Amino acid sequence: MGRSAINPARRWHRGTRFARGAWALLAMLLLPSVAICQAIPKPEPQHYKVGMFVTAIYAVDTAENTFAADFWIWSVGRSAAKNPLQTMEFVHSDAITKRLESTTRRGDLYWRQVKIIGKFRQDWDLRNFPFDEQVLHLTLEEGTDDTASMVYDADVANTGYLPTASPQGWRITDQRIDVGETHYATEFGDPAGGKGSDYTKLEMTITLQRASLALFLNLAAPLYAAFLLCTVSFLLHKDDGRPLIESRVTLLAGALFAVVLNFRAVANVLGHEHHLTIVDRLNIVVLVDIVFATIVTITASITTNRGKRFSLILEYVCGAIVALTFIGFNLFLIIGRD
Repeated sequence: MGRSAINPARRWHRGTRFARGAWALLAMLLLPSVAICQAIPKPEPQHYKVGMFVTAIYAVDTAENTFAADFWIWSVGRSAAKNPLQTMEFVHSDAITKRLESTTRRGDLYWRQVKIIGKFRQDWDLRNFPFDEQVLHLTLEEGTDDTASMVYDADVANTGYLPTASPQGWRITDQRIDVGETHYATEFGDPAGGKGSDYTKLEMTITLQRASLALFLNLAAPLYAAFLLCTVSFLLHKDDGRPLIESRVTLLAGALFAVVLNFRAVANVLGHEHHLTIVDRLNIVVLVDIVFATIVTITASITTNRGKRFSLILEYVCGAIVALTFIGFNLFLIIGRD
């Protein structure tokens, strides 16, 4: 009876010792594996040297907020399997056509290239039109592998443009190429994803300056003619010093018609939805001068009973004010622009 009461406790004690030994043995077996796993570094992302060369920029459309461009893209990397030219996307493109794609092995490197013909979206800043500068963006972004697997390096030395690449009415003044990352606050449904996703990108920026003198003269000619009519209206008087009301109103109506046509001409060039340009502001100044000249004409005709000298002085002073303010606004808007 005594042995039967003691044996269960001894068996439990032996089982506990066995379990402890088993756990200790398992830990000894696993610890080296964990250490080995921790010692293995994460694989480095594959680097591809990417560059662009622009051969033509054309179809600049400020009304549709687009432009077209032809350019070559190339990549140089060590992988025979991955082709970044196949997986990259054009961020601001409306339509893309790829031509003449090729792959050439150079030692242990693979040089790939393709010609792109595309139409791209662009936000135009037209506040200084027709003396404006525009910065075009050609942005490429990896569409499949994140930055843990693939990274672009900019081929600065070979990136550039043809001297004849400028669109009609513009000239290229600067270009640069940069690489970076785009972060998305999503894993796009990847079960193994972390907090967001990062993809490598490359961006070429091209600065265009409008060849503006001829365009400005074409748009401003009716405007300056309207200003001249407005100014001349202050000088029309009868021999007794009374203003020629009918003739002056006719001149001011002609000036107003010229300003309206000029507004429409700018809208035809840029589209109806655009910020106020330099020409628009000059049109507004001339419009204000016409309204002012009309008020002065009516006032002068009413105050002629106060004497010829008073009427003439009033109109000459007002005419001088109109001329000086218009010249001042021209200098401020054209020469003093940002």
